[in-house]
Amino acid sequence: MRQMTLLTLLAAGVAFGAWTPVGPDGGNVLALAIDRSSPLTMYCAPYEYPGNSRVFRTQNQGANWSAVGTLPVNSVAGLVVDRNQPQRLYATTGSSSVLLSSDGGANWRTVELPGYGTELKSDPHQSGRVMAVGYTISGQTYAAVFVSTDFGSSWSARTLGPDTNYGYCLDFDPVNPGVAYVGCQRGMVFRTTDGGLNWTLANGGLPGNASLMGITVNTGDPDIICAAASDGVYRTTDAGANWSRVGTLARVYAVEFSPCAANIGYLIGYDTTSHLYVSTDAGANWTVQPSGLTLGKANSMIADPADGDGIFLHGATGVLHSDDQGANWAFCNTGLRIARITTISVSPWDRRRVYVEVEGNGIFSSSDCGATWTRCEDFLSCGSICGIGLAPGSGIDVLWALEGKG
Repeated sequence: MRQMTLLTLLAAGVAFGAWTPVGPDGGNVLALAIDRSSPLTMYCAPYEYPGNSRVFRTQNQGANWSAVGTLPVNSVAGLVVDRNQPQRLYATTGSSSVLLSSDGGANWRTVELPGYGTELKSDPHQSGRVMAVGYTISGQTYAAVFVSTDFGSSWSARTLGPDTNYGYCLDFDPVNPGVAYVGCQRGMVFRTTDGGLNWTLANGGLPGNASLMGITVNTGDPDIICAAASDGVYRTTDAGANWSRVGTLARVYAVEFSPCAANIGYLIGYDTTSHLYVSTDAGANWTVQPSGLTLGKANSMIADPADGDGIFLHGATGVLHSDDQGANWAFCNTGLRIARITTISVSPWDRRRVYVEVEGNGIFSSSDCGATWTRCEDFLSCGSICGIGLAPGSGIDVLWALEGKG
């Protein structure tokens, strides 16, 4: 009888009840993009398997987010706001598909590249021109660049090689129209001066065992370029004619110059663990920022286009912002209720107190039935648990957590 009553209540809830998400805010944000023409406006796309990913927008730099549309896939690799027509958005899938929106993310359509894309950017100098880097497969794999002149509706391919198989990253010269750079496997950097029609090597001094994972052209002096590589960070001051390794980092995942302060740069690098590094001399020197932030849970970054000291990170914890070059961080997740709750427990002493574990993020507690949430301090080596238990009989909440390592 008890089981039948529970089933009846559940059925009634489905038929007549309305569910409202109460948090906690945040979750796994796979892609983040900023509107350069209106820097308070940002878009993000989370991981929402098994359903399709929604696109969220904030118009106050993350103070509040709301869903504006739904993608035709459950995850994306990147999100881009067009530099010339910011109502146009692009989403990359890590495959041959590119998703296009012409109405600020409300509606999307899918187009196919003549290959496989890894990174996409829009040309700041020519409206309609969009460029992606990746690879093609024709008997064997070749690094390639894909160019569109109609906002991504159609594409042409330019093969780079035959000495490199994969293209990973690209950036446009912010000063000189038609100039762009792409970074590839095997220490290859290519440069175009005609908007992607022709490409020449610009990799003097780069070792053949380095894979270029990120590239950024300085906003004040476009001859200065930094590249994130599988064996560290490299820098050139003559537009790629000569490169030299900077510092002793074992691996660099991402690098970016500030769009509004040419002397400031940011990178995520690895020595014994991942850290944010800051440069105040246009990439000549890099200093670790020991903020205590767990970069393994937020390891992709975007420099604030309106504030040289500002930077955003996104990942499993959601979206974070720093306005002091990474010394201090704050979550900017309000309304971004995308967290996947894996387990939940209620205090036996205070029924208003609730504990939940957010997949890949951590444990959150609420003392007001979920109206507000506080992220608990990390204490688990892997950061993911499969159960929370509250010990009875003590009069206070004693939590026991079960995770992969015991």
